[in-house]
Amino acid sequence: MLSASAPFRPLPLLPEARAERSPGPRLQKLRRAALEAREAFVREGPVAAVATCDLITFPYPTLFAFSGAALSPAPYVMMTNRMQVVQFAEAGTGQRRTLLFNPTDYERGHAAPFYRALRERYGAFLSDKVMSTRHGTVQGHLEQLGLTPSDVDYLAFDHLHIQDLRGWLGGDGTPGVFPRAKLLVQRAEWTMVKHLHPMQHVWFVPGGTDVPEERVVLLDGDTWLGQGAALLSTPGHTQGNMSLAVATANEVFVVSENGVSTESFTPLLSRIPGVRRFAEQMGWEVVLNGNTREDSLDQYASMVVEKLFAGPSAHDPSFVNFHPSSLLTAHLLAPGLGPTVVLPAPNTGGLHPTPAVRRAA
Repeated sequence: MLSASAPFRPLPLLPEARAERSPGPRLQKLRRAALEAREAFVREGPVAAVATCDLITFPYPTLFAFSGAALSPAPYVMMTNRMQVVQFAEAGTGQRRTLLFNPTDYERGHAAPFYRALRERYGAFLSDKVMSTRHGTVQGHLEQLGLTPSDVDYLAFDHLHIQDLRGWLGGDGTPGVFPRAKLLVQRAEWTMVKHLHPMQHVWFVPGGTDVPEERVVLLDGDTWLGQGAALLSTPGHTQGNMSLAVATANEVFVVSENGVSTESFTPLLSRIPGVRRFAEQMGWEVVLNGNTREDSLDQYASMVVEKLFAGPSAHDPSFVNFHPSSLLTAHLLAPGLGPTVVLPAPNTGGLHPTPAVRRAA
């Protein structure tokens, strides 16, 4: 395993705010630090290109999606898992690098105990034909975008729930699909997944992180990847949760699964039954995606950082420019649980293949 070094560098101020030990004062310091870090991030200029790709729509317990706030007889909301393909100019060299953020291998992800049990309960037909919809594969989307696996420099995930990395990076007797790519992951996430608590096992694919160590780059906190692209440390949903932050020419957007929709960050605007009333009663400004509860105070603070770092959407300034990695999706099986608003998927610029010299290397 490698520790992150140049050309990566930390974002300013956020690490100092996180060093505050008391949760209340830490939240206040993070508010100020997030706004100042955002200003510095935007000054560096926009990202080269981003494309958003739908992978699979799948069921997720209603109880978790809005921390129990949503009132519906439907046991599951439906969410669409999405991948971002990001190209940015690397600091120092100016070379264009390609990052895949949340390239979920969803076929392998079925081995996570929670979803394995769900398939056993409902059977293959209902699970695959009724309760889920496949929109495309990681490899298929790359081909449509004019890219090959050799063009990819980095893979990263907001967190490692249901991820099996062996198909992408090797480690199970195969070389892996991406010959050059390295995994960017928070050190806290990697340590956690290697030593899971019994309450965490249900969300992780057994052996899913058994990949060659030289393919893994460990990050320690907020990381500036290059012009217009950063990975924010947003612990809480998992201990090493992180969020993709991207600056375009017009706005900043943030991607993670701390919330299942942009209205998770503006719950008083939600038309989903129960969500607004819950937020008013609790006095919460954000409503957590709550399938893990061990670090809820941190998750709340991380969502505030995401909210302030992203800022308002240019499409609808009433809502935060937050784009869930798994987006709440209207569906006949989830009455009353469709999103209040769906922001246009963040796409900008033109993606380009890696130069032949680097591909050959």
